[in-house]
Amino acid sequence: MNKFRKSVSTHLRKFRLRAIPEFNLLILGLNNSGKSTLAGRLCMKNEETLKNINPTVQPNEMDLKYKTMKVHMRDLSGQWRMRQSWHTFFPNTNALIFVVDSTDVSRLAEARCELCDVLLDERMSQVPLLVLANKQDVYGALPSSMIIDFMGLNRLEGRAWNIQECSTLTGAGSFSTIEWIYKSLKKQRPQSRIQKILNPTFLFSQMCPLDCRRPAVDV
Repeated sequence: MNKFRKSVSTHLRKFRLRAIPEFNLLILGLNNSGKSTLAGRLCMKNEETLKNINPTVQPNEMDLKYKTMKVHMRDLSGQWRMRQSWHTFFPNTNALIFVVDSTDVSRLAEARCELCDVLLDERMSQVPLLVLANKQDVYGALPSSMIIDFMGLNRLEGRAWNIQECSTLTGAGSFSTIEWIYKSLKKQRPQSRIQKILNPTFLFSQMCPLDCRRPAVDV
């Protein structure tokens, strides 16, 4: 009888482990925006480890376990050459975090265009977006209200999005970021084909949702 109970208990424990929902989170942004440090913060790495984090070259993958959820995070390099391969990680993405350096006004237009390219991809059309206005610990960092204007975020329609101020260096905003991830994924439900077709993001997928002004390139 004891063996039977032990066997049942073991199977139930395995079932609970299998039943934990798993999601995929993509962390994008230009180089030097603070993506890798953010990923380390979310996984609660110690301060010494965070100080020695190097810029991402190869995709950096790690898992975040929070409450009843497991999130597989992919931190991708923001270097120009590596951005060309971002799209290979779009399938099965459940949430997107785009990190912005709030102190570097000169690159906000570039960040806007890169984010626009991501949002134009049909595979990302229903993915909730969180824009992180990073480096708020630095004097002169732009507030989130100005980042919204510079990035054209108020033009987004038919998509769940939010913006938060943070500092990956000090850890400010890390908990609210984790909470956003949890709440956004918890309420996520598969969308029917009809809902997808009627969504403005799908209907106008060939139009830049952020109205970015990418400089013309001579061929």
